[in-house]
Order: sequence, then structure tokens, then C-alpha cells
Amino acid sequence: MTELSSQKVENSNNQDLDDDDDEFNSSNKITPNDHQSISDCSNSSSISATKDDFNVENLIQSDLCAFVHTLTPKDYPQLIQCHLKRHKDGLNKSFSLYFTGQDPDDEPLLLTARKHTTLSGHTEFLIGINIDTPAKNLNEENSIAKLRSTKIFGHEYILYDYDKPSTNEPNKPQSLAVVYDEHIFESKDPREITVLLHNTGDTIREFQNNETIIDEWRAGRSNSLLEFKNKYPKFNEESKIYTIGFLNNRVKQPSHKNFQIISSNEQGKEIVILQFGRIDENDFVLDFRYPFTTIDAFAIALSSFHNRIRK
Repeated sequence: MTELSSQKVENSNNQDLDDDDDEFNSSNKITPNDHQSISDCSNSSSISATKDDFNVENLIQSDLCAFVHTLTPKDYPQLIQCHLKRHKDGLNKSFSLYFTGQDPDDEPLLLTARKHTTLSGHTEFLIGINIDTPAKNLNEENSIAKLRSTKIFGHEYILYDYDKPSTNEPNKPQSLAVVYDEHIFESKDPREITVLLHNTGDTIREFQNNETIIDEWRAGRSNSLLEFKNKYPKFNEESKIYTIGFLNNRVKQPSHKNFQIISSNEQGKEIVILQFGRIDENDFVLDFRYPFTTIDAFAIALSSFHNRIRK
């Protein structure tokens, strides 16, 4: 059960539980390998050639709104590479997502997000696309989506689609959910992540009485949901650290935020469909492919910017 009230707490004196405290979570850091492990890389020979009509740069320039809602083609052989930047202004946190193309000095802005806390204590990330509207001004009226924690202590998140018409205003269409395991306090094990996504061939349905797709999944009524897990990192007995081989060596620094979401191709081989990781204090890479849209990938990444209280 969850409510959709999004009243903002202004000038709160409470400590924000947003940030990834990597010192506090030092035992849970995931260190990127210097090289790619074979099991971490997709087999390009099993994926057909790039679709002729899917040119990322052209789509962004011609219709950005359409692009961020467009599903990455299943036969697109590459990861769409993006750069996520976090902005801090006191207790205010906002985020920007840029496309990383051929020119490193020309990264078009794709999406922005603003994090705030409701009066009921739930964390929300309002997601917008209008570059004329700064992230700090995002609200329920000018946002295209909202990621919301279903619990005050933040282990589960729902992505609500604000850009699709809804006849039931309190229950906007739910397109995605992210569920983190509830860690035991002082546990040194890496976190486990489950991503629930509506089957791309099905129409996103509206839920009644504040029910969520997580409720549907837990009740075993999830025939229309696709379920993905994060790749569990390898533990190095010699160095006593967890490691993952990130594709293209894009992730540069150890962090408990670093993760990959995996699936299997038609031959049963493991492939990485999303990877997220730290470059420096406020810069991260976000790379993704089918079956995610840009908004889906951004929401999954945003969920990692909310500390989860451990039991």
C-alpha cells in the first residue's frame, strides 16, 4: 500500500538520508576490474546489426521527448552510454543525465530530476525533460515521471508515468519498480537488486486502491512483469574486496553504488543490460540497452541515491 501525496518539506532541519556515504558503507564497496571479464561482456555475434532507423544522435536532436520514451531496439548491439551528474546545494539534491556521444565536449542534456521528501516521510524523485525548467523547479505539474519510495526507510521504489493520460489520478500508470534487499546492519555482503519491468508487449495497466506492481509481484500475479537481477560481484580472497568487470572500463572508482543489471540472450548467455558506477564524487556512468528506455534507466540509477536504513 502506498499513497501518492507529494507535499514537500521546506527548510527541514532533519538530516537528509540521501547520500551514498562510502565511508559508512566501506565494507560494501564494489571495485571495478582493470579489464573486462568474459562473463561480463555480451556476445556481439548473437545480436543482429544496428537498426538503420535508430540513430541516437539524430533522435535526440529531432525529438528529445520521443527519444527518452523510446524503447531501445532489441537488436541494437551497443549500450547507450550516458553520464549522470549529481548537484548538491545544501540539503537540496538534483540530478542531470547527459548522452555521451562522439564529442566529449558536447553532451546533450536528456533528463533532470529533483529529490525531495514528502510530509509523510517518503522520498520522491521528480523527473523532467524541459531544459527551460531547472531541476529545482520541477513539480507534479511539469514532471513527466516520478520515482517514489514505498517505504519511509526506502527499500522499494515505483516509477509513475506522468506523461501518459490516466483516468485515475491518484494511481498513475506504474511502469517499473526497483527492490533492494533489506541488509542486516553491519553486513559486509553486497546488496541485491531486483528490477521489475512491464512486458513491452503489454499495455501498462492502472492499479486500484493504491496497489503497486510490487504487490502484484509478491502475490504471484506478475505474468506481465519482466524480472531482472543485479550481477553479484566476485570476492577476491587476497585483497578482501568485491569486484565487477564493467564494460568498456567505464566505472573508475570503488563504491557501494556500483552495479550491473543482467539478463540472458536467446542462447542463454548472460548479458549486461544496464550498468551504473562512480567516476568521481558527483559523476557517474549510466549505460543501458533493451528492454529499457532512457527514463527507465535514469529511474533505476536514481534509486541508488537514497540511503536505506539497515535492520
